[in-house]
Amino acid sequence: MTVVDDTVQDVAVAEVAAEDILPLAVDFDVVLRGFDRYQVQRHLHAVDAELRLLTTDRDAAVLRADDLARQVEAQRREIADLRSRLDRVCRAPVDTEGLTERLRRMVELACAEAAEITSSARAAADQSWQSTRLATARLRERCDRLASELDARRRQMEHEHQELLRQAHVQVRAIAERAAARRAELDERAAAQRRLVEDDFQIAMAARRKETLADLAALRASAHAEADRLLAEARDRSRRQIADARHQVDDLIALRQRIAAQLRSAGELLEQSCGLLQPLPEESPV
Repeated sequence: MTVVDDTVQDVAVAEVAAEDILPLAVDFDVVLRGFDRYQVQRHLHAVDAELRLLTTDRDAAVLRADDLARQVEAQRREIADLRSRLDRVCRAPVDTEGLTERLRRMVELACAEAAEITSSARAAADQSWQSTRLATARLRERCDRLASELDARRRQMEHEHQELLRQAHVQVRAIAERAAARRAELDERAAAQRRLVEDDFQIAMAARRKETLADLAALRASAHAEADRLLAEARDRSRRQIADARHQVDDLIALRQRIAAQLRSAGELLEQSCGLLQPLPEESPV
């Protein structure tokens, strides 16, 4: 027999993955009422084993009855054969005139013994047949009683089996109804908790958004201040670099002017030197 398995309860759990927000843990005890599945199985196995044992005993009793019936039939045939042989012997005519006194006496004794054997055999056969018939009747009565008991036991077991199935179905339906009600309650509770968690999450996110916006504003102001400071430093550095460049340019211009003056002086000196290098009239060739 297949026993209905345990009913599975579905429990909905809401999970919210958000920073700085812990999920709510919900634990419930699982309780199932009804018959113990293994006890029912053990009872059914025991009943099945007892039924198989009774069936084996009934089959053995039937085989024994059949064997006794065959033995009775064999004895009946043997008795009938002996009776037929004895009748043939007794019916055979014996010529007593040609026999001696001794042989005649032997024949008479043989006939008397044969009659006695026949009578004893008939009495034994009748007694054996009566005993066999009584034993067969008792055995058949016992077999019928065992069959009736087995049939009654089978009907009782079927009734118990049907009753167990009915009670199991009732228990399963009750468990299923309680499980459905419990699941609906858990779904409603989980939905309320989910809404509560979502509200908490929205509040926390609004606070976090406000804090983040304040941090962004402070960071933006700090960045502007740092940018202004860096820009002022860059402007001072550029002004200093421009002033240094102008001083260098002025120095280069003064240096160029000095070099130009020196070149002019050197040119004038060179022109004067060229005039001194002209040959004298007396040094002119003739």
